[in-house]
Amino acid sequence: MTKISDEQLLRLWRASYPLWQAWLTFSKAQDRQRWKALMETSAMDALSEGAKAVSEIDADFSTKITQVFAGTQKILRERTAHQTKLQQGILKFIKDGHLHGFGFEPPRTLNAVPVAIPKSAWSGHIDWENNTLTFESIKLVEVRLTTNRIRNEILERGNVDKTPVQPQGRPTVRHAIEAAFYALNEAGKVDPTASQMSHYPLIREWLELNHPDLKVPPAYINPETIRLHFSPFFNALKKPNKQ
Repeated sequence: MTKISDEQLLRLWRASYPLWQAWLTFSKAQDRQRWKALMETSAMDALSEGAKAVSEIDADFSTKITQVFAGTQKILRERTAHQTKLQQGILKFIKDGHLHGFGFEPPRTLNAVPVAIPKSAWSGHIDWENNTLTFESIKLVEVRLTTNRIRNEILERGNVDKTPVQPQGRPTVRHAIEAAFYALNEAGKVDPTASQMSHYPLIREWLELNHPDLKVPPAYINPETIRLHFSPFFNALKKPNKQ
């Protein structure tokens, strides 16, 4: 097995999603839609409706309190159950080799290099919210996950980093989409004779690899948002082709 260099490990970690994002980002589309629907169902509204309903019935205080919170608790239970299901699905993706994890041994220092996390370690305690993994006497922090495709692409590059330099902090979606246009156009992947929308999958793929720290994961960026920032450059590219 080819040894992964420190430089490649850093690029792999940078091209990964933190655990708090990964469990949703890498889940199946229908599961993400289900989660979105659950989050759009207001627990506070359910509480208000419950309070209104019990005000119209004759029951003891204990019964009324139970009924007031019944709707809210149902929503929260459904969210917890679905989140657990999605996280278990991510662990199966890791076991099957579709996702790969990277993290740091604490305390992380300025020059620290992340480590590749073996599959066996994922049987330990995972704190999805705080991006930590504890396995036996080992603890890893700032744990992230990336896809098998991205991992292979980075490893195939060798030790020459061809990834565009990213600005400090989280880049805005606008600037990231503009950068995607220039990179794809330079690579000859922007076809002005094709539809603009046909380029959206390429844009998302480029963003997934080069800007994993976007506030909005590439898979969740609204097509209208892509059109807004991509079309000025795309249309400018088309003009020379007009007679």
